[in-house]
Amino acid sequence: MSGRHLTDFEQVLLAMIAAAPSTGYDLKLAFATTPLGIYQPSSGALYPALRRLERAGLLRTEAGSAGDQPRSRRRYVYHLTEPGRAAYAAWVRRPVNPATITSDLPLHLMRFVMMEPLIPRADVLAFLADLRDALAACLDGLETYAEATSFEDLHTPLALDHGIAIYTASLAWAKRTMNLLAREPSGPPGRLHRPRPAGRDQRAGSNAHH
Repeated sequence: MSGRHLTDFEQVLLAMIAAAPSTGYDLKLAFATTPLGIYQPSSGALYPALRRLERAGLLRTEAGSAGDQPRSRRRYVYHLTEPGRAAYAAWVRRPVNPATITSDLPLHLMRFVMMEPLIPRADVLAFLADLRDALAACLDGLETYAEATSFEDLHTPLALDHGIAIYTASLAWAKRTMNLLAREPSGPPGRLHRPRPAGRDQRAGSNAHH
């Protein structure tokens, strides 16, 4: 296995293939039809990344079916190797870095999704505690800056207010999720009580009080 540092996109590909062996077409479809579309990879980015992971020994390919049409190209199914599974597990367990919380938050949420079948509940709660602390520090910094700065325009403080709202919501989610997981037993999907998100009217009413 190469010692090269994997890109975030390559880590996401390992995570997706860990969930289910996939063809390149399967991966493209997932990016096109799910929230993973934020990565918006083209074939020019996806297939070279898959080949790099294969050359590094993290993926192996297996010939799949050629499809329904007589002249269809044979598709290859990507599977994790043991080194690939180890790299994936290390990524899921990677500590939260408070200095990069603003850029890494989407990846932290994806890692959270992947944790359930892989690591004990106590470790998930420890991850969420670190995430909570990093978000709280980030939010404190934004609020301190907003209070201490005299802005000469209108748009800059409004944009800053958006950031404060985002991290306030993320911090509330981390705390709520910690409380929920701390009192729920581990088990198969579907056993947790999932609170309904507030509707638009509820959110508007709540905001009217602040």
